[in-house]
Amino acid sequence: MKRTLPLLLLAITLLTAALPVRTHALSPYTTWARGPGGFLYPTQDAYIPLDEIDLPLSAPEELFLAPDGFLYVADTGNGRIVKLDKDFQVAAEFGQGILQAPTGLFIDEDGVFYIADAGKNAIVILNKDGSLRTEFGRPSEPLFGKRREFLPRKLIVDARKNLYIVSEGSVDGLVMMNTAGNFIGYFGANRAQMSLKMILQRMFLTKEQLEQFIKTEAASPSNVAIDRQSLIYTVTAGTSRDRSIRKFNIAGSNLLENVFGSTTFRDIHVSENGLLAAVDADGRIYEYNANGTLLFVFGAKDKGEQRLGTLTNPVSIERVGDNLYVLDKDKNAILTYRATDFAQRVHEGVRLYMEGFYVEAKPYFEEVLTYNGLFLMSYQGIADAYYKQNDYFRALQAYRTAEDRNGYSETFWELRNAVLQQYLGSALLALFGLWFASAVFTRLEKRYGWLDPLRQKARELQNIRLVDDFLFLFRFIKQPADSFYYIKKDLRGSLTFAFLLYLWVVMVRILSLYLTAFIFSPYPSPSWIPVETEVVYAVLALLLWNAANYLVSTISDGEGRLRHVVIGSAYSLFPYALFALPIALLSNLLTLNETFLFTFSTQIMWFWTGLMLFIMVKEVHNYSLSETIRNILTTLFTMAMFLLTGYILYVLFNQLYEFILAIVQEVGLRG
Repeated sequence: MKRTLPLLLLAITLLTAALPVRTHALSPYTTWARGPGGFLYPTQDAYIPLDEIDLPLSAPEELFLAPDGFLYVADTGNGRIVKLDKDFQVAAEFGQGILQAPTGLFIDEDGVFYIADAGKNAIVILNKDGSLRTEFGRPSEPLFGKRREFLPRKLIVDARKNLYIVSEGSVDGLVMMNTAGNFIGYFGANRAQMSLKMILQRMFLTKEQLEQFIKTEAASPSNVAIDRQSLIYTVTAGTSRDRSIRKFNIAGSNLLENVFGSTTFRDIHVSENGLLAAVDADGRIYEYNANGTLLFVFGAKDKGEQRLGTLTNPVSIERVGDNLYVLDKDKNAILTYRATDFAQRVHEGVRLYMEGFYVEAKPYFEEVLTYNGLFLMSYQGIADAYYKQNDYFRALQAYRTAEDRNGYSETFWELRNAVLQQYLGSALLALFGLWFASAVFTRLEKRYGWLDPLRQKARELQNIRLVDDFLFLFRFIKQPADSFYYIKKDLRGSLTFAFLLYLWVVMVRILSLYLTAFIFSPYPSPSWIPVETEVVYAVLALLLWNAANYLVSTISDGEGRLRHVVIGSAYSLFPYALFALPIALLSNLLTLNETFLFTFSTQIMWFWTGLMLFIMVKEVHNYSLSETIRNILTTLFTMAMFLLTGYILYVLFNQLYEFILAIVQEVGLRG
């Protein structure tokens, strides 16, 4: 399906990317940004690689920018903490003879070192001069868990000097302890994920069989960070992409949902202005605003080319001004990346936007769109600026482009409210006038019979079979059971009108997708609607239902013939055929505050349709209530088997085709 608008915007972006003053062709990677439909689109470089600084380290695990402005590195292989000066030279060493394998590092405003030592499986706290202040290991409190191991790997410290520790394999979240080594509790646990396979296993396997499987437990956080407001951020490797980054308030509630992330995140950093930067095992760097909106993705794995900017085994990331520093464990080096003019404009716009200065941020976002016309965050910022300026018409357009349904709904409410205040009185007066005129006309028409010729013409039209079949459709509203009886006895209904009804249903399905308001539409734009796919799904569902129900009924003493099933099923769909379009049109007058009206009317329509199908099966096949339920369930199961069989045949024939094609190519090469 061609998506005209996204392709046009992509072409514009690629053309603008060709401008030499705004691109850096030497970058060994492509930079991506979120665009229409939530997909990633290539954009100008946000960061360009500056340097790769080799350091006299051994398998370092942590890079930390301390409040004093200097970088500190946990030199894991050498059992020390090193301080780097502005030229990335080792200026000081700490913890020698005390540490074994430091993997986590945090330094507070007083210069105190908090270290997670994987060699000792302990937390080590050093004074500013490097002397030992305290050291503690596994908590002894019963609440920690008798069988829980304490394997500290990363840590952060909040303003109250509480430690949040990433303990390897801890399914209960971060381990909270104070500086005296007392266990406080667990914080920010991930939720266990249940797949359909796991659910079926729990339903059908015995307790003994379930014990042979690996228990379903939440993934353990991989790393942790803290911002200036003491909000805690975690990244988790091995979980789903949309759950890999989490942001917790002091109550432990997650503030980020469905953030586009990675399944192999290694570290995360939060800057003073709220920009999030995370790096994964594949060398990709992700940047977000404070709300978890993805700004950029860039970076690449070093596959032996030794190109500047590629990463082998990234383990830690820090932001220093406009630069990003990434620590590579295998290279024993720090790779630096500088923000481009494009990224700096994005950052400045995002900073103003997150601080609530929407109007002030608007010029930056407008300039960003000259770099990349697909950058959805810019449309979001511009829309909020228009809304704040009470320019609701432009805000409505910008919110739609930004695919922000909440903002669109609030803006539409303002526009609708203004229209109602201006025209509601006149509209009510007009309606009253129409009602009064209709009442007067009805009385006069009864006296003089002005419409009698039209009524006579209508009675003549009823003799036409298709017209009669159409009028028979409305009989189902009051007398569905009797109507299906007429179909069964071949007294009413026809195959021709049944197929016209099916065509009507398919057309209504497509039209309803186009006419449903943006707020309630499953697609961000009409250009994204896969018409061919929707038609195939609708036709396939109708074919499968008719075939499966007839086949099941023939072996379960059903009295209906295939003709009766086809016609009866078509007439059963009349609630959808009659009301889907009006509901779609109604949605254009609603906001999210009236979601109930849209969803309830839709549910009533589908319930009514299902009820008609139920009555059809019962009356056409002359079943009892229990037999009808059994027949419908068996029909649905048969439809699923048809789909599964079709999929298996597709895979087999696809493999056969590839096998024959390989043979033909081999014969051609040998010939």
